[in-house]
Amino acid sequence: MKKEACLSLDGANGERIEILEQTDTALVIRWVEPGRCHYGEQRWRRRSAHSSGTCAVSRRKIRRGDAVFKPAERPAPLNASVMIAAEVFGDLIAAD
Repeated sequence: MKKEACLSLDGANGERIEILEQTDTALVIRWVEPGRCHYGEQRWRRRSAHSSGTCAVSRRKIRRGDAVFKPAERPAPLNASVMIAAEVFGDLIAAD
């Protein structure tokens, strides 16, 4: 189910993240990273993490195999290595 959203989040490293649309498997995000990159409508897909890392929103540790959202555009954008833990959105939906 597609959900129109306008949810603003602060990234762990100063990024501004605005969720424009959300489904169970995809997001459309406005990503602003001052001095580095700005994507007005960037598509992200839910997938399993290929490597360990840190969630860009919650700073929670992400382990290889965890459900995450990652940028899905080609060619690879500057923020291609960034991950957002899928559980962050479950927490936000539960709060609504």
